[in-house]
Amino acid sequence: MKADKWQNIYDTPEEHTISGDVRILKDMDVPQLNTTKNISIYLPPGYEEGDKRYPVLYMHDGQNVFDEATSNGQEWGVDESLEKLASQSDSYEAIVVAIDHGETERNNEYNVHINLEHHFGGKGKDYLAFLTETLKPWIDKEFKTRPEPEHTAIGGSSFGAYISLYAGVAHPDVFGKVMAFSLMVWQDENTLKDLIGETDLSALAKVYLNIGDKEDKSPSGAELLVNDVKKIHEALLSNGFPEERLRFDVIEGGKHRESTWRETFPEAFKWLIP
Repeated sequence: MKADKWQNIYDTPEEHTISGDVRILKDMDVPQLNTTKNISIYLPPGYEEGDKRYPVLYMHDGQNVFDEATSNGQEWGVDESLEKLASQSDSYEAIVVAIDHGETERNNEYNVHINLEHHFGGKGKDYLAFLTETLKPWIDKEFKTRPEPEHTAIGGSSFGAYISLYAGVAHPDVFGKVMAFSLMVWQDENTLKDLIGETDLSALAKVYLNIGDKEDKSPSGAELLVNDVKKIHEALLSNGFPEERLRFDVIEGGKHRESTWRETFPEAFKWLIP
């Protein structure tokens, strides 16, 4: 099982918008979910030179992280952002592992709680078991990582933000840092909020949360979504999570789309990773 350079994976590489050294592993076995997933791995400039080891950021919705050709219309541009940041300082050099979502299974995989009204959820713990038991051990074996939790981050948007924060709270011994963009918790009926309240968070190193003030088309709907994240922020503080290790940004004009996440990613990354 070996990841190959992205140029060798696609028949028409000129149609893709990937920048830098990105490797792709096709159809990795996911025994916890009885499926397979494509895994894309961004390696920082100079990775092949020397013995330097790097922090790792795991990201969900991998189709949208690096490549517009595989996205749902827009990409995050994480590769372009990190190429630029790495040119400014080697403290911003990191490996990014992007895991493809499960298409029609996405909402099930990214949610622990089963929402009976909307008929999705329930596979989140199995998805996290894949990350902790299968994917991360393989990444740490194949690449020059800093495997400790304080050098391992997990991030995503929307339900991807939800499962990222859940991962950090439930598995701080694996994922010491969390990056949650446009965090959605309306669907989980306080499951995550309750978990935060009853969990020892001392091993969690840093948490970044954001939400746009235009996440919903209706002003009242957008306000509800902002208030949801405020409650999560308050739950973290109420359980003693240090304020200096927690950042919460309400993005003015921020919408529920990749263009907003692409714009806010570099600042969040610079705060979270070094």
